[in-house]
Amino acid sequence: MALSTTTNEAWLIIDAGGTYLKSALLNVDGTICASSCFSTFSCSQGTLEQIKKAFEDVLSRGMEYCSKNQLCLKGIGVAIPGPFDYHRGISLMKHKYQSLYGLDVKDFLVSTGCFNVDLPVWFVHDVNAVLAGEQWRGSARSFKNVAVVTLGTGLGFACSLDGKIQSSELGSPLFSMYNRPCRDGILEDYASQRGILHIYKVLNDKVPDWITVKDIAALAQLGDELSLQTFRMMALILAESLYPFLEEKRIECLLFGGQISRSFPLMENTLKRQLRDITALMVIDTVSSIDNAAFWGTLVQRERLSFAV
Repeated sequence: MALSTTTNEAWLIIDAGGTYLKSALLNVDGTICASSCFSTFSCSQGTLEQIKKAFEDVLSRGMEYCSKNQLCLKGIGVAIPGPFDYHRGISLMKHKYQSLYGLDVKDFLVSTGCFNVDLPVWFVHDVNAVLAGEQWRGSARSFKNVAVVTLGTGLGFACSLDGKIQSSELGSPLFSMYNRPCRDGILEDYASQRGILHIYKVLNDKVPDWITVKDIAALAQLGDELSLQTFRMMALILAESLYPFLEEKRIECLLFGGQISRSFPLMENTLKRQLRDITALMVIDTVSSIDNAAFWGTLVQRERLSFAV
């Protein structure tokens, strides 16, 4: 995407995942500034100093870009998983970024010395960010009742009803799907990175220790029947679990994000067949941009939030 020539204002958006910190500079209309995207390991399981160094790398890269391209940085938005108090900027996570638990994350970011304390900083749940991005610039623009499922290390879920993103008091998605009872566990045990590996190992008793979800997807693309069955089984389980909610809330548009959704064609037919009787549901597809939706949504959420800590 080309750098806009209509304004010199920009916002630094950071997508803080469990494996990577990804960032980009965006203009007010959501255009991503040319060559501004950056990625580094997040060290989310590391010490406070290791996490600080990762954020420092992202922040300093953004500041350097603004200086080089004569951009005026207007704020920093961070898409980050929960538990998290998004209004106060306090991390409540214990499964990743444990070293940030209980900390004011804006103060933590300021401590890197990369930006002034007066610069607005705001936080958005990462799946809410994807949903907001798709409502603004993506595949959900024409719909009021939308659900987003993100498939990756875990399973994320967010929805909007009558055009409004459904959020808890802390700013997290109001409805959770990952912990819904499923078979002999919870849905995330079957629809996630570990879920695919579990299903594949059930179907195949000769699984090498080194195999990854990416490997299984590649085998499926080559026509390997056990790999194809793995993705179909995950899609079947996912559809069975989602069906009651989608029907009750009259969801019109169901979108899939996250890295596993790059293999959506392997799940598409099963999902559409299992969900075809939901009368309100018109679209089942991937998000328009797995890479950029969270950036767009984090940016647009600054307008809707009553805080910029």
